[in-house]
Amino acid sequence: MTRHRASRGATEPQAASLGTRLAGIGRVFRWAVQGPILPRRGRVEQALVPGAPSGRLAAAQLRVAPSCGASRRAWAAVALIGLLSSTSPVRAQTAVDSLQLTLDQAIQMALERHLGLRSARLATQIQQSAVLQESHRFGRSLSLDLSQQSTRFPSVSKLEQVQTSISSAQALGFTLSQDLTSGGNLSLRLDHSRSSSNAAFRLLNPVYQSELSVRFAQPLLRGWGRTQRLNQELAEHGLYASQISAEGQARELEAQVGKAYWELFLARQQVQLREQLLAGAQRVLENVQVRADVGAAATSSILEARVGVAQRQEEIVAAQGACRQAEDLLKTLLGLDQRPDGWAVVPVPTQAPELPAFSGQVEVGVARALARDPAVRQAELAVQDAALQLTQARDAARPALSLSVQGGVSGSGGSYTDDLQVIRDGQSRAWQGSVGLSLPLGADPARERVQQRLLEQQQRQVQLEQARLQVTQQVGTVYRQVELSRQREMAADWTQRLAEQSVAEEEERLALGLSTVRQVLDAQDALAQAHLSRLQALVDYHAARLEWRRLTGE
Repeated sequence: MTRHRASRGATEPQAASLGTRLAGIGRVFRWAVQGPILPRRGRVEQALVPGAPSGRLAAAQLRVAPSCGASRRAWAAVALIGLLSSTSPVRAQTAVDSLQLTLDQAIQMALERHLGLRSARLATQIQQSAVLQESHRFGRSLSLDLSQQSTRFPSVSKLEQVQTSISSAQALGFTLSQDLTSGGNLSLRLDHSRSSSNAAFRLLNPVYQSELSVRFAQPLLRGWGRTQRLNQELAEHGLYASQISAEGQARELEAQVGKAYWELFLARQQVQLREQLLAGAQRVLENVQVRADVGAAATSSILEARVGVAQRQEEIVAAQGACRQAEDLLKTLLGLDQRPDGWAVVPVPTQAPELPAFSGQVEVGVARALARDPAVRQAELAVQDAALQLTQARDAARPALSLSVQGGVSGSGGSYTDDLQVIRDGQSRAWQGSVGLSLPLGADPARERVQQRLLEQQQRQVQLEQARLQVTQQVGTVYRQVELSRQREMAADWTQRLAEQSVAEEEERLALGLSTVRQVLDAQDALAQAHLSRLQALVDYHAARLEWRRLTGE
């Protein structure tokens, strides 16, 4: 991946200066001895290489085949007179940055900078946090309670033997709790308290009290067992789905970058070819002007040739606009538009499309695609999620039956030592057990939710089958596109050979006065179209191969 300064501009016809006319003289002589403007087969690809200067219309920049005849030399000197009165376009040059990239470098840059892919990776990290949250639901917790109370009010009992009753109390409690995967809860609680009063009837003042208790609660129907871990399984499925989505976006991005890369290559080739056609049309105009000056051609041919030049200039503008759009698309995929100076950088493909052998098979491709396609894998997870949600709905429709058991020991005394001694001796014990049952009366929304989840499960199963069928169809379609693109390239190759012969013959006939300007221009158009068709077939072949790799990984 290299960057260098390149030049870009727009063609603007201007009055030819003396220096331009003298350069044109050289073009005429070269044309007279070298042959047609469009290269022969085998040199088209050589002339239209990535990174070659584009937009210069001088014939000296084009590699052309040797002349097929010497009839042009007879009137080459006469052509100088008409050339001195002709005009030639001048290109304004503007310096820009160019970034030369191979296909692998472009894909790597896009994977590192694309905002959509970065967002998908962050979504995966967020889903990982959700899984951790669910896994930490069955943890331990420790709570602390501390309280202070003080009261003062007039006495209402003679037993207190005081006019104003004053009391105070302090309490401290610890609770250690553990949520169980079965849906139950196990807790251990320790309470300490101290109270004092100025009442005369109290035997102990102050009084120290302590209590150690264990409590166990367990649902027996609703919320029992595995249903407590369903949310964690759903969260894990969400994590898998986000990972599959990020992986699929990366594959899709690779295919998009590859297609944009080859589309830009094709657009640049179209600009260069249109510029070559413009140079050819100008040479035809020069030819006609020379022949008209010596009385060998009608003046109407000059107008027809000028119309051909104007049409070629219009085609260049359209091709340059398409090239800019292709550049902008590749810039966006590469993340160049994220920088302030990104739009000033011009990506330049450095690879030319080839026609490598293709050994893919439909049956193998379908099996591989079904195993790795993101849509199918996410649909499979959706079916599993529907089964888990149905289990949750059925659990919620059960009656609520719960069991609770609590027991402990307590103690009291005039000091903490006496209090703890009573607890150790087990003189004060207590336990409690209870069973609770709750049944809905009348219509139960939970049962309707079960029916809803059943229908959703069936729907997602249908969506899975639909996704598999769609992937199977895509593999077959892409396979046919690969084969058809290969056949199109072979047919276009033969068409290009015939078009090259036609251009050579028409230019020879025009030099002898046996052909017209329109016939020469049409022959040049046919050759340009044949060349573009061959390049388009190559680009389509590579795009189909990229899509095949995205689907099957081959």
